[in-house]
Amino acid sequence: MIYAVDFDGTLCECKYPKIGKPNMPLIRFLLSEQLKGHKLILYTMREGDSLNDAVNWCSQNHKLVFDD
Repeated sequence: MIYAVDFDGTLCECKYPKIGKPNMPLIRFLLSEQLKGHKLILYTMREGDSLNDAVNWCSQNHKLVFDD
């Protein structure tokens, strides 16, 4: 299965261009699904530095890494 997940308003509160509080129930669910072998895709309109900030926030703060 492949999960495509939005960032602002889904993985975290919508505070664009800043990053809001994390949606921990969703993050825990996605981490558990990834451990089962499912793929994760970040589906967002962010680009450039703002996108890099979101990807880094996910990986550094929550160990959430997306598939290519």
